[in-house]
Amino acid sequence: MTSTQLQIGYASLWKMALPLCAGAFIQFFIVIIDNYFVAQLDGNAMSAVSFVGLIYIALGMLGAGSANAAQILIAKKTGENQPQEISIVLKNAFLIQLVIVAIQIATMAWIVPILLKLFISNQEVLAYMTEFSQFRSIGFIFFSFIQLYHAFWSGTTETKSVFYSTALVALATICFDYLFIFGHLGLPALGVKGAAIATNLGEGVGLFFLMIYTKKFAPQLALIRVVNQFRYVHELLKLGIPIMIQMLIALVIWIIFFGFIEKRGEASFQSAFIVRNMYSLAWVSAMGFSSTAKTYVSGLLAEKRDDEIFLVLKRLIASNILLIAILTHGLLLYPGWIAAQFNATTEVIDLTVSSMHVVFPVILLFAVTNILLAAVEGSGKTLQGLIIEMSTTVCYIAYAYWITFHTLADVSLIWTSDYVYFAGLGIFSLLFLRSWKWYSKYTRKISTIEK
Repeated sequence: MTSTQLQIGYASLWKMALPLCAGAFIQFFIVIIDNYFVAQLDGNAMSAVSFVGLIYIALGMLGAGSANAAQILIAKKTGENQPQEISIVLKNAFLIQLVIVAIQIATMAWIVPILLKLFISNQEVLAYMTEFSQFRSIGFIFFSFIQLYHAFWSGTTETKSVFYSTALVALATICFDYLFIFGHLGLPALGVKGAAIATNLGEGVGLFFLMIYTKKFAPQLALIRVVNQFRYVHELLKLGIPIMIQMLIALVIWIIFFGFIEKRGEASFQSAFIVRNMYSLAWVSAMGFSSTAKTYVSGLLAEKRDDEIFLVLKRLIASNILLIAILTHGLLLYPGWIAAQFNATTEVIDLTVSSMHVVFPVILLFAVTNILLAAVEGSGKTLQGLIIEMSTTVCYIAYAYWITFHTLADVSLIWTSDYVYFAGLGIFSLLFLRSWKWYSKYTRKISTIEK
């Protein structure tokens, strides 16, 4: 094995995944800080910012889908030792991202406020949501291109820049939150509007850093120019569109879920978003290890090392379970203290505690299923990944609707919907992986070793 080939030991897997996890943790920290500052205004402001934040992330999945497609292709070209092709892949992805950004801004600024009026009954929450969504829409200019730079560095297994850039975003956002939400150093107190402006500026700082970093360490890619080589646009769209739709579905079902809970009253609504904030801790690990899974699956296939894929997946699943358990232990051990930090009432705290006890076990299931689904996508079978997501979503929404509107279950039991969702993702993903040639090659190898 040459030094350029992927190393599959635990140390190599963690070396790639940890900077991605650290970057995701900082993104989680940004959300928590935003929600903490806004919660000091009032509970409805926090609910509004959290809900619109979900919509923002959902629209962000358009850019993430394009970036994921670029990452898969970049990892493939890296595995095939074709560095000259990586620049063309990234430039083609840049063109696609330009179109996506225009769609994202238009949707967030004009379409989302219209739709919110149809679904949100609390007028105070609606006012906060409308204001936040219109100002937050500008952030896509920075956020979507940050994703593209992250895809390049992740696809080449050099993930330190992901951590550095996200750390800068976090630090800048916290400073701007302090200045713009409450009004300090002579600036006006802008409240919810200030939270949107602060996060936009923080993301702008992160993008500027990535441009400088790339210019220094990958000068051939620093200035992503439009060139007359568009041969990867079709392949990027073929890979990326199913991922975009799949990610949109994954986030839309969260929006639907919280829309269901909003009908249960303010206390349930606020409780659900506190749980969701802590739920995001699991995403910290899942993001890092699933991104690693995509790169490794694509790279190992390019290196003709199919028989090592399942071993890598086992190691990634074990690592993901361990880190998620460490990050989310508070949901089981001290949920009341966590809820109290969000200026919650006694009723909200009680609902939050019971919900966290329900959620903790399913988070560990999530640790397994997200790696399995990432393996499907990393193989280039993104359409199959979309079919898996859609099949599971039908079951999830049906169950969530039934338990919300046809039973007297409180918000904690409504969270059992996630057991349906993650179990479905895991079962369908595993069935696909077992049906493909990897599995038969892997089992033949294990049988030979045993003999």
